[in-house]
Amino acid sequence: SLAPVTAATVSDHNTWLYFSASGPLLGRTPEVERWRFTFDSPNRFASDSREYAQGTWRSTIGYSLSPNWNIGAGYGYSRTGEPYTRTPYGEHRPFQQLAWTERAGAFTLKGRLRLEERMPDTGDDLGLRLRQQLGVSHPLPLAKPLSWLAWGEVFLNLNTTDYGARQGVDQYRGFAGLGWKWSESMRSEAG
Repeated sequence: SLAPVTAATVSDHNTWLYFSASGPLLGRTPEVERWRFTFDSPNRFASDSREYAQGTWRSTIGYSLSPNWNIGAGYGYSRTGEPYTRTPYGEHRPFQQLAWTERAGAFTLKGRLRLEERMPDTGDDLGLRLRQQLGVSHPLPLAKPLSWLAWGEVFLNLNTTDYGARQGVDQYRGFAGLGWKWSESMRSEAG
């Protein structure tokens, strides 16, 4: 007879902190201002939020097709450690993206489609990953620079690699938290 298989449930509270800054790349004239830069850095703390587990540092140069649509390309570097992996590693990620923003009353709706070329230290293959993110935010009436926000993102590997990526849906991330708008070009989020 076969013995029953049991698995332990692992519960680990994580905290994600996000910082973003953006602005015109070249100047303040309307035609030049369509070129923009963005720097963002999502950071993740695991082991019940006690340990720095993953950080990404990403820069983008984008062009505003309209007030609501932007195309861009950039480069990111990510460092992942325990407990997300047994062996810490770094990963280079050039990317291209299309993003949109739309207002619906006091709500802001956002979407982004990003193609990443993944090059982790742990393999020789080039991985291709498509990411689709949709989100919503709304300012809190009593504290105008503070807003609640939520988003979801699907990660789809377009190929199988020697470092362990398998073609197909890789992961889904959901986020809910608060955002603080420091200025028109700088914000931070926690959740």
